Amino acid sequence: MKIKDLPNWPPQPGGAFNASYKSPTSDQAVLKELVKVQDNSVTFTATFQGKQFTYDYEVANSRVAKNLAEVVARNIGKTVMQLGAVEVDA
Repeated sequence: MKIKDLPNWPPQPGGAFNASYKSPTSDQAVLKELVKVQDNSVTFTATFQGKQFTYDYEVANSRVAKNLAEVVARNIGKTVMQLGAVEVDA
């Protein structure tokens, strides 16, 4: 299954933002780092206009989370939108 076919993909950046920062769209956010995978949640960061944004994405179970985390780690430097076109074992 393609990542873009997972429920609620693409995720939106989370956390506290400075009001002057523009939130990136999925075709603007460039994957920077896989932060962690815990239970059914994958956390990664992406950059846009020199700022870092954090994404927390929940999937159906820990197996899918582990598979997604591996795909994220292999696709650092691509956009969140490009990641959506990649296959993941779900």
